[in-house]
Amino acid sequence: MTLECIACGMPMETAEDHASGDLAKAYCRFCMRPDGSMQSYDEKLAGYAGWLVNTQGLDTAVARDQARTILAQFPAWRSADG
Repeated sequence: MTLECIACGMPMETAEDHASGDLAKAYCRFCMRPDGSMQSYDEKLAGYAGWLVNTQGLDTAVARDQARTILAQFPAWRSADG
């Protein structure tokens, strides 16, 4: 059974996909801070919006709105106010 990151939806198929390689963590290595904790909503929103600007060429405001919509689908952010 493949788990999905609660913060971004990435499939976590191996221990290396989990934050710090810890199978008990429900978030992936890309949603982890250097200290091993999960990024905040604001950190994830900024990163996702930046990725949308860089890869899709979206305006920053449009990218932030789209990132909010996408992140709201994931368990970690369903109640986030962003």
